[in-house]
Amino acid sequence: MIHPASHCPLLVLSRSDGRSAVAAAAYVARTRMNDQRTGLSYNYRSTPGLLAEGLINWKGSAEALWNAAEQSEKRMNSRVARELRPALPAELPLNEQRRLVHGFSCWLKDEFGVAVHWVIHAPNFHDKALNRRLSRDRKCEDGERKYLAALNDPNLTNLNYHAHIRFTTRRVDFQSATFREKTRELDGKKTGAQCVVKIRGEWQRRTNAALARVGSEARIDLRSYKTMAAEGDAPHGLQAQQHAGPKQTARNRARQDREEADGFAAVSPRDTVQKANEEKWICWLEIRRLEREKMRVATALQIAEKRELDRKNRVLKEKKRIAEAKNAEEQRAAIDAATSIDQIGAGDDMLAAALTWARSGTGPTIYPNDADGQSHKPDQPAPRFTKVDEQNFDEPIDPETFSLPSVDDPFIKRRRIRRHNSRGRGQRVRG
Repeated sequence: MIHPASHCPLLVLSRSDGRSAVAAAAYVARTRMNDQRTGLSYNYRSTPGLLAEGLINWKGSAEALWNAAEQSEKRMNSRVARELRPALPAELPLNEQRRLVHGFSCWLKDEFGVAVHWVIHAPNFHDKALNRRLSRDRKCEDGERKYLAALNDPNLTNLNYHAHIRFTTRRVDFQSATFREKTRELDGKKTGAQCVVKIRGEWQRRTNAALARVGSEARIDLRSYKTMAAEGDAPHGLQAQQHAGPKQTARNRARQDREEADGFAAVSPRDTVQKANEEKWICWLEIRRLEREKMRVATALQIAEKRELDRKNRVLKEKKRIAEAKNAEEQRAAIDAATSIDQIGAGDDMLAAALTWARSGTGPTIYPNDADGQSHKPDQPAPRFTKVDEQNFDEPIDPETFSLPSVDDPFIKRRRIRRHNSRGRGQRVRG
């Protein structure tokens, strides 16, 4: 199934929507900033949740960056910033999350020449009072450790680690800190869609590489359900879930709490969609498992049929080679080289039987001679050797019909021997 962190929307901050890049930057950075264009001040220092922050391709502060971005645009409906809000896998440690977001921001700078301001936000606590208390104690080392440990507790938070990666709509010169031409490739109808696919693909590649580094088998997939189903990587009929922001999530949680208090089974529409998708995934994966098993059996049958055909062809070739031998020496060499004779015996009977087998469609199987010099038939039990003589060691042994002697009738009789230890005393041991 798809990793829950498969979420990476691209948003645009535009003045036509009443948005301010400085206000948005102050909120995500959990700090105070002054918008020089409007003269307004924004203070979010008391808002908790900031885990990490960084600037790429800019020498000054984040406040200076976004004020410069606002001043570089003159139109009332100008786009002043773009922002990616990818979800971060909860199994990634904070250092790995920081490495992932920082490396991706550097890629954005190299690809489009923009300045990037990135932050990592912590998951939301179910209890806001606990969030404020733990955030207040982060000033000391022990408090920071307790806060980070609480973030990974699913009973306390929603595990929704996420990043805000905001970058300028113009290319930026690092040395002079000036804004240059617009990144028009991101604005075009055709090239813009291609750039978005490229950006999301790069984030997916880097995130999956980070998951592999920490030993996780989960992977994110940013394709749509329709595209995945068309390419055979997902079941058909999956329903897309509309992303609920923090306010909508809080309202849904409050409604569920009220319904549970009144004795109702609180099930949100989002939970219904998730359950239906999960059932489709389970059925689809089981069908794929059965198809793989069916394919494995069919492949095994094909291999077995091919090997049997090869064996028959080899038998025909060996029969032909033995039957067409010109003299006894060539016949014996062909028999020795044959691998299709089931059992090899000794003497003239073996040569006669091999020739008969080679000259007929289904000849006799060659069996070894018993102790009396007589060959036994397949329906007769193999002769059993109950005594060991020196001449028996030279007799050929049939590996299929030969049976090991039982304990009651062993090859070698055990007898007691006397050995002397270092003290000169005799002791009886079994030899």
